[in-house]
Amino acid sequence: MSEFEFLAVLVSIIFGFGLTHILRGSVSQIFRKQALDLRLSYAAFFVVVLVLNWWVFFSWRNNEVWSFEIFLVLVLWAISHYAVAITLYRPDDRESDSRFELHLFLLAFVMTGLFDIAQTAMRGTLFEPWYYLPFVGHYIVLSGAGYLIKSDVFHRFLSTWFLVSILTWALVVRRFLA
Repeated sequence: MSEFEFLAVLVSIIFGFGLTHILRGSVSQIFRKQALDLRLSYAAFFVVVLVLNWWVFFSWRNNEVWSFEIFLVLVLWAISHYAVAITLYRPDDRESDSRFELHLFLLAFVMTGLFDIAQTAMRGTLFEPWYYLPFVGHYIVLSGAGYLIKSDVFHRFLSTWFLVSILTWALVVRRFLA
């Protein structure tokens, strides 16, 4: 088993747990008729982020020199994705289907964005394509703004923007502009 395969198993398990957690929470919320549009929009957004980054992780397959630092950053990157999933649907709270702590989600997502930039830099592709850093950076800035701004209108716009922009990034920009 190569270093990449060894790490891929761990990353896949963590990403799979995150994806499963979001799907369980979303479906439970819908069946209980307690669906919050805001949380479902963020959940759909983050499902796309998880699947997209799971795919992007595959770009590490040709890496020839592995170090503990690379391993650590990639493991923390994967764990940060799981942390975001947990903030969407808290596992420790029976009331979690009706209580969404948006500030925790946004804070965890900022950390995930920073780890994404770190792992991309370690892979040597921080500026390939040139618009990657501004794109990820805009999520970090908007999440930070969302953490500070308490307006429901702003958060509805933000959740919709996140979903539309990540779908555009995943299905159009990465395919036709990369």
